[in-house]
Amino acid sequence: MMNPRVKLALTLICLAPFLTLGAKAMTVEQFGRLDDDDEAGFVAFLVEASAQLLKSQGQPEQAHQVIALFKEAAPNGGVARLAENVKEVNALNKRHALNPNNRIPDSQIEDALARTLKEAGFNVPAKYLLAAGKGFHPDDPPRSRPLGI
Repeated sequence: MMNPRVKLALTLICLAPFLTLGAKAMTVEQFGRLDDDDEAGFVAFLVEASAQLLKSQGQPEQAHQVIALFKEAAPNGGVARLAENVKEVNALNKRHALNPNNRIPDSQIEDALARTLKEAGFNVPAKYLLAAGKGFHPDDPPRSRPLGI
């Protein structure tokens, strides 16, 4: 007999690819328009979703390590790594925009976080983060212009 919470988690994991069909990712520009608290809240929201996924996959130690990675304020901590990956994703998007024949979709914040987690040794698909990110709602109105991205 399987625990009902485990059943629910497994069901959500199986349905995640289908939940992304209508999902709208957080673009780099949208992320840059969020105020500082909402930016931090969005990252924390996705990190917590990542930890929940790892727990549901029977990897509670990795779930704790993911959260610890983003609490680390050092230059090699999760936030600093994510910031670098967001810059790389933004630069890649700009290069793709210059090519009129480009058919590659823009990378999003969820892609940058998935890359950050993968570099740290955690397997959390961007599609899962995209589905999870649908549940985030900023508290404050966006800035009129994005900051430094």
